[in-house]
Amino acid sequence: MQTDLASLLSRVSRTRLERRVRELEGVRHGWDNPEAVENRAQWLTRSFEAVGLQVESRPVPLRDRTYRNLLATVPGSDPKKSGILLGAHYDSPCGSPGADDNASGVAVLLEVAEILARTSPLRTIQFVAFTLEEPQDVFGPFLVGSEHFAKEAKEAGIQYEAVLILECVGYTDSRQGSQIVPPLVRIPVPSRAEFLAVVADRRSKRLMEAFRRCSSGSVPELDLVCYKAPPLADYFIPEVRFSDHASFWDQGYPALMLTDTAMLRNPHYHAATDTSTTLDFRFMTHVAKAVVAAVATLSNQQLSVSD
Repeated sequence: MQTDLASLLSRVSRTRLERRVRELEGVRHGWDNPEAVENRAQWLTRSFEAVGLQVESRPVPLRDRTYRNLLATVPGSDPKKSGILLGAHYDSPCGSPGADDNASGVAVLLEVAEILARTSPLRTIQFVAFTLEEPQDVFGPFLVGSEHFAKEAKEAGIQYEAVLILECVGYTDSRQGSQIVPPLVRIPVPSRAEFLAVVADRRSKRLMEAFRRCSSGSVPELDLVCYKAPPLADYFIPEVRFSDHASFWDQGYPALMLTDTAMLRNPHYHAATDTSTTLDFRFMTHVAKAVVAAVATLSNQQLSVSD
């Protein structure tokens, strides 16, 4: 990188994170509010362009409508090396303004994009805002945008050294007992809901450890709980697949979910009360710094982190 890591981290702005969450929040469910989803897609396009990135619109068909994934790229100096992908979904659950789920993740996505847009990484960095992550009706599909993106990437032979997915990264609760832990998760988990969870599968274990090193070295004040989902976790711990990283796991890519654990701590999850007034922007700032550190480091390392 032309700019040292400490300088990059110093540019992370809590003010920008707050502003972007408040601009994005509002009901924007794909099937019930398609116009609102398109409005946010246009806002995202302007936001990426404002930091100097060109945006590629990728159509995502569902039933008789077409939605959009949005992709912005920072080219790497070595196009032969596999890239780094950072993503977050920009739709909301039905009837919810979706501040934590997932305006928080999108705000961090845009913050990292702004800080790294004018760097010169070794590996190409891509930033993607996914549409239609949320269930579209009681029996309808979910993870639609990321599934479409991951399948297209696999069919095109595109390689990713690392995929990082931001899913609900804005809510904390300092009370004892505020963190729920699925009964089959067999690792120590704090009872206070003040940490960032990093969820991997077997293929992503080395990536998880790399993220832990980057975060601990650059943002020691951010507590992490790293968890590698065991075999058959899909059936016994379904929460480990509740975001767009699962689409990349299914295509064989090393991918992590970065999350505040959503429904396992946030009483406003998928509710009309999921507003920006409930969020912890100090925590979000730490998350953004950790992600900047990880993406900047991974996009410049020579060694593989995939299994």
